[in-house]
Amino acid sequence: MKTEKISVNLSPVELGQIDYLVGRGLFDSRSDFMRSAARKALERYEAEIRLFISPEHHLDIEAEGKSRNFMFSLGVLGITKNEVARMIKERKKTHIRVIGVFVIPAGITPGEICQVVASCKVYGKIAASKEVIDVLKEIEKKWHSI
Repeated sequence: MKTEKISVNLSPVELGQIDYLVGRGLFDSRSDFMRSAARKALERYEAEIRLFISPEHHLDIEAEGKSRNFMFSLGVLGITKNEVARMIKERKKTHIRVIGVFVIPAGITPGEICQVVASCKVYGKIAASKEVIDVLKEIEKKWHSI
């Protein structure tokens, strides 16, 4: 899996402690230590993370009489041109919740996205054209202002 770079500010004492552990051979590098620490923290909060991608967490959307169609993913979620065409034909909109990567192929236009996405929240990355990403950000802003 492709990784992303992040930057972390640590005190000299924290960094020194990490360097000591690396020097003792407990970790291969500072990056190895940080990946290990991140994994442990994510394991600790796994239930909270899974809550976000569960339909029960979003019952408020149903209560408001909005669309009941959801697309959830912890990992990678993609939407195909055929799915978009079917949703447009059926006049259905969906609520998208992703922790990871949301993939939208180049053949899907911003106009089509407007027709099929009721709300969208992605924690991670959207792999799509800049125009589609901009539309999804606008959809998210509108939804949260309601």
